[in-house]
Amino acid sequence: MYSRWFNVAVVMLWLSTMSWLVWQKVLPTLLVGEPPSYRTILAAQRREPPVGWSMHFDGRRLGWALSTTRKLPNDLTVVHSRIHFDQLPLRDMTPDWLRTLIHLIEKPAGSMHMDVESTLIIDPLGRLSRFESSVRLDPLDSRIRLIGTIEEGELELEVRSGEFSYKTTAQLPPNALLGDSLSPQTQLPGLRVGQTWTAPAYSPLRPPNNPLEILVATVEGFDLVSYDGRTEDTYLVVYRTDPGIRLGGSRTVRERLWVRRDGTVLKQEVLFFDSAMTFVRLCESEALALEQSTLNADN
Repeated sequence: MYSRWFNVAVVMLWLSTMSWLVWQKVLPTLLVGEPPSYRTILAAQRREPPVGWSMHFDGRRLGWALSTTRKLPNDLTVVHSRIHFDQLPLRDMTPDWLRTLIHLIEKPAGSMHMDVESTLIIDPLGRLSRFESSVRLDPLDSRIRLIGTIEEGELELEVRSGEFSYKTTAQLPPNALLGDSLSPQTQLPGLRVGQTWTAPAYSPLRPPNNPLEILVATVEGFDLVSYDGRTEDTYLVVYRTDPGIRLGGSRTVRERLWVRRDGTVLKQEVLFFDSAMTFVRLCESEALALEQSTLNADN
């Protein structure tokens, strides 16, 4: 028969274990709230008209972006983004492995046109089921396409360019918010300082054998940003590389978002090496005019 002190020790061990669990796993969620999910983001995006963006790179205007969200009759939701570059400084924005190809096709002015299109398909339960991202470079005739399907937490990726095709698979972290590294986010509702979530980013411009990068997003604090002639108080959300996949745990900043208190993303900054590409949200009338002009141009 066990002694009384043994029983006391077992109870104390159980209490200390449960205290650690509550302190490390439960209390942070209660204090800062659940991070954004596809469900909460889509609920906010369905209420908004098309969102337009002006793009700048190191202070120079490069082009525009347009984001739309629509619900299909079968309860699927489609989130579509189109990014158009009038002047693309490829040497500053691309990794070494792609620069050799760019050197062969680049125009004398050192820039070229590029269109990036991204489509996310969300199922009725608020889970990402499929996505596609494509890049078209002028004067190239073909596209680089990245196609992904998700089933039971496993991501199957295929990269296509002309006759070239490459497939790979990856395991996604639970509740990860997967997204195109070049497509701006329009809504992040319910933010609180201290929230953190996993945000894998894919891009057809990454190496074919490694098109996915695991990022960790953190709401780091508040910041003031100038928008539409006013000074807005915003949450500052910073996306960094996952320290767990890098030797020595280094964390490189990849993106920064300035999010108004109501969840509206006003500004997004994507870092390329030593330079930054900035998306600035257009007002509603400018976004509707941009949508109409793109429809007219496509027709």
